[in-house]
Amino acid sequence: MDDSYIQDYIKAGKGVIAAKKLARNIIKPGVPFLGIANRCEAEITKSGCELSFPINMSLNEIAAHYSPPIGDNTLIPEKGLLKIDIGAHFNGYIADSAFTINLDEDPKLQNYVDAAKEAVEAAVELFNPGIKLFELGEIIAKKIIDRGLRPITNLGGHELKQFNLHAGPFIPNYKEKLHNEVLKPGDAYACEPFATSGVGKVENGIHSYIYRFVKKVKKNMPYEQQGYMSKIQKNFKTLPFSPRWIINKNLIPKDKILRTVESFLGKKILDKYPVLIERAKEPVAQEEHTIILNADGKKFVTTRE
Repeated sequence: MDDSYIQDYIKAGKGVIAAKKLARNIIKPGVPFLGIANRCEAEITKSGCELSFPINMSLNEIAAHYSPPIGDNTLIPEKGLLKIDIGAHFNGYIADSAFTINLDEDPKLQNYVDAAKEAVEAAVELFNPGIKLFELGEIIAKKIIDRGLRPITNLGGHELKQFNLHAGPFIPNYKEKLHNEVLKPGDAYACEPFATSGVGKVENGIHSYIYRFVKKVKKNMPYEQQGYMSKIQKNFKTLPFSPRWIINKNLIPKDKILRTVESFLGKKILDKYPVLIERAKEPVAQEEHTIILNADGKKFVTTRE
């Protein structure tokens, strides 16, 4: 098995680590979400990598998928749990990592952060050839439950492949024996526990700020929209993107972006990622690492600082 691509995963991991370090340094109460997002995403491209999805900046009961939209005025609050989820790729090989900031170091909320950290570290330790995915879920759940919290059971880790962020098998955050795939040399996964005091499930919010190209459509497509569709496909492939990036790359006139996105959603050209909210509106902490097994079964945690 040729595992030269491992170096591409490692390169992507270095881009993510650089962006994570920057985020930790610049996130302070009163700082705009939008400025943080733009700076952290720019740090990834500065490292020689490309973005594999928009930065997620999900606060408190929002578990995932809040990324600052065009014109966002949100500011970092004085307190709460802020989850930062960052992704980069090099030649399509993706590194995906997340961490949680306890903004005012509240001891009660720190328990959530520590639970998620202990869960991901335990899963990383167990991540070896021959292990079944549900065994990772079992140790994740145990670490979180031991701290008096619950894992979010309808979120979990995911296999990574070239230009494919969610490639197939799923790492559950609890012992679910349906997920009985066995880890083997060459595998790459993002492992991401979520800890909460709520019911342990998320539901879709009404807003979406992240999108993904799905397919080309030719029927009843004006020439102008065909051009926009081709630009989106060429620039983002099938990886998630933010409309902010359309402005940055000057792909569509700014006053037409949101209307074009809505039209493409209706035509099934694009798919959307709704903001995910803990069902009981309780706080959520998240930790995530990307783990690779090379051809010899040696483990690489590409996003660990």
